[in-house]
Amino acid sequence: MVACFALFLYWGFRKEGYHVDEMYMYGTANSEYLPFMHMGVQEYSVKDWMKEYGAGENPVDLFRNLSKDISILKANGWDIKGSEIYSAYSRARECSNDIYTTTWMSGQAYRDYIAVSPDNRFNYISVLYNFRGDNHPPLYALLLHTICSLFPGVYSKWFGLGLNMVIGLLAIALLYRTVERFFGGKDTALMAAALYGLSAAAAITASYIRMYSLVTLMVIGMAYAHLNLASKGWEWDKKDKRLLVFFTLGGYLSQYYFVIYAFAIAMVSVFVMLFRKKFSALFRYILTMCITGAAGIALWPFSLKAVFKGSRGAESIGGFFSLEGTLDRLKAMLYVLVHNTLGIPEWLFLGIAVFLTATGLILLVFRKRYGDRYRIEKTMMVAVPFAVYFVAVSKMIPYLVDRYIMCIMPWCGMLVVCGVRFCIRRLTDKEKAQWILSAVCYLPLLLCSNSLIVGNCEVYAGRQECDSIAEGTDCVYILPDGWWNESAEDTLLLSKCRDTAVVFEGSADVLAGTYDAAVGSDLLMVVHRGVEAGDNVAAIAAALTPADTVLEEASRESVRSNTWIHYKVKERSTDAAGRNGAYGSDAYGTAGDAGNGAGADGAGNGYGAGGADGDGENVGILKTAEDIALTDTDGRGRNYRFVYGDEGFKAEFNKDTWKIVDSYRIINSDDMMIICEALLKEHPVYIGDSEEMRTPADMALEWTEHNMAYALLPDGSEWLSHAKDVDLDPYDVGKSFFEIYEDRTGKKFNPGDFL
Repeated sequence: MVACFALFLYWGFRKEGYHVDEMYMYGTANSEYLPFMHMGVQEYSVKDWMKEYGAGENPVDLFRNLSKDISILKANGWDIKGSEIYSAYSRARECSNDIYTTTWMSGQAYRDYIAVSPDNRFNYISVLYNFRGDNHPPLYALLLHTICSLFPGVYSKWFGLGLNMVIGLLAIALLYRTVERFFGGKDTALMAAALYGLSAAAAITASYIRMYSLVTLMVIGMAYAHLNLASKGWEWDKKDKRLLVFFTLGGYLSQYYFVIYAFAIAMVSVFVMLFRKKFSALFRYILTMCITGAAGIALWPFSLKAVFKGSRGAESIGGFFSLEGTLDRLKAMLYVLVHNTLGIPEWLFLGIAVFLTATGLILLVFRKRYGDRYRIEKTMMVAVPFAVYFVAVSKMIPYLVDRYIMCIMPWCGMLVVCGVRFCIRRLTDKEKAQWILSAVCYLPLLLCSNSLIVGNCEVYAGRQECDSIAEGTDCVYILPDGWWNESAEDTLLLSKCRDTAVVFEGSADVLAGTYDAAVGSDLLMVVHRGVEAGDNVAAIAAALTPADTVLEEASRESVRSNTWIHYKVKERSTDAAGRNGAYGSDAYGTAGDAGNGAGADGAGNGYGAGGADGDGENVGILKTAEDIALTDTDGRGRNYRFVYGDEGFKAEFNKDTWKIVDSYRIINSDDMMIICEALLKEHPVYIGDSEEMRTPADMALEWTEHNMAYALLPDGSEWLSHAKDVDLDPYDVGKSFFEIYEDRTGKKFNPGDFL
């Protein structure tokens, strides 16, 4: 348990990024009557409606509003939809829809979305409201909201991770208890619990801040409750009944796919009771499960709509009855299951499973012992629901990813361990031999499945935790027209900003002239990967500020495939050079532009072709190789970072090849030579197979050819991605662009193919 907790902590510290659903989990758990962060100021919110007609903020408000609502409905002939109550609610819902172009909003609004505001602590009605239309039940969110309510106004990944760690340790303990009691004693239980608890499967479950850790606990508990009933001959008391009801309800309120597992284990149990002729117990069991199911629906009636009418529910049901792509889906999910739980190839897992099954059956026939029928029943109660859930969910899920099968991952290793121990114990009665054979089989699995060996357990490493912006920075987030609000994945970033504006590209003109920031202020413009960061973005930036100020680009970088452009608010100049003039069509300028190469964008950064001289002389901004501050980022001599014009660039060294990411943005040949000089000082490179060394000059020439190709290529060309990053291959020295093209493609250059 201590070792498992230490690994959970390790991966928790390593977690730097979030899947968008993790942000939504914090939001739906902690925001006040706001399931999804909206893009505009609400005229009348659900929160306003709650204060006027609903739960209010305290019991006094609740009873006062209830009395008022009854009076309104009575006067309206008990017509709910025709009442002012329903009309006001419809208006509040409409204002909460996530479809409006924004005005400026404070970063605090985003902070209040993912962190519990001081006046929203322990507001469980808000959590239930937020989940009423969600694709998941609310139990995990209620637990998360409780933890976050203890720290109002604070966001931390550790609130969710801490909850997952506690649940994960409980799941490991319950797995140990299940195996110890029903499948082979303490030694086998310890082996099974360690195999899962130290595996990548347990680490990713604990690292992903969603309800899947909770449903994993409920699945193990569901199996434990049924095995407990079977061990007592299906003659059970109130305590056993409460245990069964608790895990059934808990699983149902954690994740809807749990119903598949519950149904499968119930069918096996019914079969066993029929086979044993336990008709009275069967009747009580069916009655208990039906009442529990009805109670679950009564507690959360929105589940019916989510499962049968919701988009995800309809998609899942359709996938279950479809045979298209079934084999491919099963193969893909089998790899995910086995890779995370055992760290071995899936074909090897299948071979082990077949071998253990065949060997176990043979030993059951030729080396019979008392209680073998009970052992078969117990194995069926674990193995059959495991298999049924895996096949059914693999067909139904919208994405072939690990989270949907996390809840059955404990059974994968547990079945292998118990199978190995059973076969060894039947083959020999010598305890020493049993331990030697067990160690030979078990230790390689324990090593291969360890999360430190498998790695990559920091789920969704988008590095949002590493986003660093200056205090007081404002943000404009530009989305593609017609897309859903993908700024949600950057909610944490927006919560760190002073003021924010999320806008669709086609309707960005609503922000024109609205950014009234003081000279010297910082603005971060996040251009979504679906938007071209070209003339359109330059025009948006030019239109943002009032007439007496202008945005001057300071730097840009690629973050999560989006483009981050950092601006400074500066006073607009009217000098003849046009250094701070209006933005034109070329974001980087053209040769011979007046204004020291600032080009039409007026940024004055000297990146334009023609350099810093308006007469078109090729003068760079670098003086020596030290100016770029080349840094080895990982300490392994492979990944580097350098600075050019206050902008960060990445360089990668692999054997004898240097690669510069987004090299097309540097077009001054003098600066190219200085950058190449710095790279060669770090790692000298030979020309092909000769003993002659590459020079900054020949590397800069190759770089220029890449830039020429990038400039000529039309938008949408498949070759753009090849040209934007220069790959300074030592075997390309002296070759023309056309020769390089023919080497890469294996065919003669054809302008039609190229363009």
